[in-house]
Amino acid sequence: MNDLYRNIIYQAKNNFRDKGFLFWSLAYPILMASFFYLAFSGITNLELEDINVGIESDNRLAPILESIDILNVKEVSSDEASESLKNQKIEAFIEDDLTLLVSESGLNETVIKSILEQIVQTNALNRPLEEFDYEIDYLKGENQEANGILVIFYSLIAMVSTYGVFVGMEIVEYIQANLSTLGARINTTPIKKHIFLISGVIVGLFLNLTTNAILLFFIEVILKLDLIKSMAYSALFILLGNLFGVSLGMLIGVSNKKSLNFKTMLAITSTLVLSALSGLFTVEIKILIEENLPILGQINPIAIITNNLYKINLLGNTNDMGQGIMILISYFIVFSSISLVLLRRKKYDSI
Repeated sequence: MNDLYRNIIYQAKNNFRDKGFLFWSLAYPILMASFFYLAFSGITNLELEDINVGIESDNRLAPILESIDILNVKEVSSDEASESLKNQKIEAFIEDDLTLLVSESGLNETVIKSILEQIVQTNALNRPLEEFDYEIDYLKGENQEANGILVIFYSLIAMVSTYGVFVGMEIVEYIQANLSTLGARINTTPIKKHIFLISGVIVGLFLNLTTNAILLFFIEVILKLDLIKSMAYSALFILLGNLFGVSLGMLIGVSNKKSLNFKTMLAITSTLVLSALSGLFTVEIKILIEENLPILGQINPIAIITNNLYKINLLGNTNDMGQGIMILISYFIVFSSISLVLLRRKKYDSI
């Protein structure tokens, strides 16, 4: 136990002195969050404004349309409709036969089209038009679409949760005599490799979880984005992301004899690619993968964390967490086991 404690203190001090670790694990995520916030400012807090809709004075839908809060109904003759649309006095014109005329395609036009479709469906079912709330489905869907932008922030949190990869690389770097003078010195001491590895994992988890907490504080309190509504379940996936990151770092560190700078760039590239595929830079990539190659999203660890953070916090859905949890745990077990096997096989003729 004393050996474990001493190794934890030693490796913690070593990581605190590492400016690269502090930049990538703390400064870089905060810079990215700030950039995304500025880039998408206003989109994540989307609010619908009144939409100007033109109808003729004798249109039978007038009472229905006027009762919908988000619509501002104006009397416009069919002869004036085209000119009013062109001059943007109205954004849509509804004819007596329920034909919809618009001059362009956009958010407001989609709202009106959605409402009109519901009116047509209600009428086809012979239900009283006055008793149906035509705002419910659309507003619910649009809020969901706006929240889709928040996938980018969840993907950022998922990516940062894997940044224990840098600590994982350093752990195995320190105990390989052929890669560093420090590794050579450590191999001449009675320090047991498994004790050194366990203490490194503990330090890596503690430091990276601390930087994760700072990032969440920055997003929630400074940027005032209400992302985390279920802390317990969210913390579970962030912890699993940390375990995956540390084990991936150990695997990268022990699988080749390249320099630490090369391994660091490999780790950064790996996490960025996985994050991009999970929707970090644009949600369209995530949607494209889910439509054409869903298996890629199901095995991508950062996508797993992103999807579950989104479902847990925005949709309140905790039903499908088990699969993601098992996959992340499997990654940790497999990567850690391979790393230990490769480390045990390393022999040195001289140090």
